[in-house]
Amino acid sequence: MRTGIKTFDKPGQRGNALDLKKQKQLDTELVYLQDPLKLAENTIALLRNDDNDKAHDLVRRASKRMSCTVSWNHLVDYAMSTGSVKRAVHIYNEMKKRAQKPDAHTYTILLRGLSWHPHLQDSLPLALKIYHSMFAEDCPIKPNIIHTNAVLKVCAMARDMDALWGVAAKLPQKGPGAPNNLTFTTILNAIRAVAWHNDKDLRDEDWEEKSLRRQRAVVQGRKIWEEIIPRWRSGDIFIDEELVCAMGRLLLLGSTERDYDDILSLAEQVMGLPRQKRQLGEPREITGGEGTSLVTEETTVDRASQHEPSLLEVSNDHPEVAAEDETSLLSTPAPVINTALANVFRPKSSSPNISKARPGRNTLSLVLDACINLRAVPSAQAYWGLLTDPSGPYNVTPDSENYHMYLRVLRVQRASKAACDLIQDMHSGDLKSMQLLQPKTFRIAFSACARNKANARVMEHATPILHIMCKTLTQPDLKCLEMFRDLASSQVQRDFHITLNALREMETGVRLLRNYVNYGNEDVVVDNVTKTAAIDFARRLLGVFDKVRQTAGDRLEREEKNYIIAQKSALDLWAQRRVKIMRAGKRYMRMRSGQIPRSEEMPLVRKKVERWTSGKHTLKLEDRAEKALGVGRRKRMQRAEEARERTGEFDGFV
Repeated sequence: MRTGIKTFDKPGQRGNALDLKKQKQLDTELVYLQDPLKLAENTIALLRNDDNDKAHDLVRRASKRMSCTVSWNHLVDYAMSTGSVKRAVHIYNEMKKRAQKPDAHTYTILLRGLSWHPHLQDSLPLALKIYHSMFAEDCPIKPNIIHTNAVLKVCAMARDMDALWGVAAKLPQKGPGAPNNLTFTTILNAIRAVAWHNDKDLRDEDWEEKSLRRQRAVVQGRKIWEEIIPRWRSGDIFIDEELVCAMGRLLLLGSTERDYDDILSLAEQVMGLPRQKRQLGEPREITGGEGTSLVTEETTVDRASQHEPSLLEVSNDHPEVAAEDETSLLSTPAPVINTALANVFRPKSSSPNISKARPGRNTLSLVLDACINLRAVPSAQAYWGLLTDPSGPYNVTPDSENYHMYLRVLRVQRASKAACDLIQDMHSGDLKSMQLLQPKTFRIAFSACARNKANARVMEHATPILHIMCKTLTQPDLKCLEMFRDLASSQVQRDFHITLNALREMETGVRLLRNYVNYGNEDVVVDNVTKTAAIDFARRLLGVFDKVRQTAGDRLEREEKNYIIAQKSALDLWAQRRVKIMRAGKRYMRMRSGQIPRSEEMPLVRKKVERWTSGKHTLKLEDRAEKALGVGRRKRMQRAEEARERTGEFDGFV
């Protein structure tokens, strides 16, 4: 039952009435709050301290003496921000009953708050009811474009396109209530969200239906953009990066190369961003034995073979042949879009007084994604250099998602050296304070190295990435260690010394992984799934050592043989110990829960688990492993101290 808000303080209602002592306290405070501005500031201070009961009672008492609409707006806004939609509507109704007239900001708060809670069943009907009530003759506040954008956002969040088009159809072409950039941004995002959400209801086999739905959404977006451009050229609306990227993300849903290529034309049209790739259909010269000829780069790649005639104009004599371009994704024929919609993104000469959108991080991510879909890796690198150049005209500072997108571009190109340089740049200078490096970052970088494993110097690129990962992440990423292990194993046949040196470089990462599995972390509890995966990783790493010994044979030096023996001994003992701990722990928990009868072994099992998890047993393993290398006690103590300084929580040979 919701508490903390009282309906009316009438004298006849004992449960809702304020006692005399509280009334006097409120009246005393109101003596110093005669100005509505002071009352609004005091209301905000009370709400920040979560004293909404007193704030509500104070505004009620003040409503008898002055107009305090702003304070009522704060109460409604606070209720919406806490998720109490019914309470906010109740305050709004009480505000009107107390002769406090709502202003334009009141309706904005209500509609904006309803868009925060689209999961509620009554959010959309209530928003439409409030919005349409503003058109009544007796309503002093008429809706403006801010209210329209707010109710459109409610419709978009509820994925009700019928309601959205019903509201948008009433907008005038020009004037105060005409649509602005935020209006078109909301509509384009709604089209994309509905098309993406409806695909989840279809099975994977219904890819033709998915493609058809997405193509319809793209055609709707093209028609809307066809209305935006004339308004922009005439100066009626302002185009910002958010609107451009909303249209670009909608084009990414398309299944044709024309849709992806139009993203680059879109950036050139409204941002002035020069194309770094030749446009599809643009003739290019090819010099052959008989002379020079002109060919076009037009390709037809569409997933759908069916389409709606009212949206797309289909040529009956269009040949159903596979595309010949190497960058084609599929080989099914594409429906031909009418000329007006196909050329809607073509840049035209415009007045120099037209304000163009400035590209930012969102634009950088968009053009990189389009280039990946077009398999135009050199163009993606050119866009990256153009937009991120500190001395260039744009000087965009990439965020983590931009770096991840660019790493994917390098992965497609098998550019392990460029990926290594990028990781080093992210770990140095001013970028280090931005904390851009995540487990996801290293996984993409290692996958770029894995695709370039045919390169004899790939381990020189992967090793610095591993060192940076061990220094940066609070806990080792097991997937990255597995990728580095497999990459090192793939180099055995080329030169076993490369693999052996890579295994030496893995010592710090493996030690951190053991330390994490043995003792956990302050914030994370290691589950059995992670422990099992770590044990499997150690056993597969043993196989890499065996592979090196079998490949090298007699070519191994004595120091290398002793190193392999010591590492295998430590890995094998650690894996066996972890398996015994997990088995003993499971048996102990089953005994404790009564799944198996208690026996005299229960205290012994618990004691054994405690002994295996203690530091003394781990130190014995350290002595046993390092004695195989002939390392003295002083050297072992020095090594443990150095490891403790590197990791901050080293405890023995882990």
